[in-house]
Amino acid sequence: MNLIKSIKYFVKKLLFYFNWKIEKIYIQNEPITEPPAEIELRILKNCKGIFHLGAHRGGEAPIYEWFGKKAIWIEANPKIFLDLCINIKKYKNQKSYCRLITDQVDKKYSFNISNNDSASSSIFEFGKLSVGKENLWPQKKPLKFIDSIKLSSTTIDFFVIENKININEYNHWVIDLQGAELLALKGAIKSLNKCQSILIEVSDGEVYKKSPNYKEIIEFLELHNFKLQNQINSKHCNIMFEKN
Repeated sequence: MNLIKSIKYFVKKLLFYFNWKIEKIYIQNEPITEPPAEIELRILKNCKGIFHLGAHRGGEAPIYEWFGKKAIWIEANPKIFLDLCINIKKYKNQKSYCRLITDQVDKKYSFNISNNDSASSSIFEFGKLSVGKENLWPQKKPLKFIDSIKLSSTTIDFFVIENKININEYNHWVIDLQGAELLALKGAIKSLNKCQSILIEVSDGEVYKKSPNYKEIIEFLELHNFKLQNQINSKHCNIMFEKN
């Protein structure tokens, strides 16, 4: 099986080099992402560009292109990073990077790969709201980690300097890091000065063990002059902040 996966990856990478791809069609039984709220549409319309942390396969790329925005995508999982590159290659103003973002530079982490197309992969273990009797998604296939790889981390501030990015041109941030959102923010003190709005995934309870509660994220961002624009409406959702 590993040999077959290696061959598939090689063929996929070779085709990508020549601007070709073979794509498996996945039939989705439910929306991949939530429909954007009115405030999100306004921000996408008015922002300069998007800094998207936790890219997965770049499902929002056509939306960013439709709004005529440039975007930087960051995805930690090297196992799906090539798919991200393939999916955004046709958009000339979108770039992708394979990095694990936390509050530390060059710290080694065990990065756990999840069984739901890697969408819930994390440096944290699943908490009681992800598995067990209090699972928030009992109708879905039970979540579990099927692999773990070692990754070295970086911070947003170091990433911006290292890659010579004018972060002022990417003033709307989307942060979906499966429990590591607050760590990413703590490593972005300088870059946050250029950010005008943030859409961030938060939890009210233990979706991931030892990950921060939404109140900690709100408190941190308020200290950096961001104001919450909507309220948490479930145990696990996205909330929007804008700079005062």
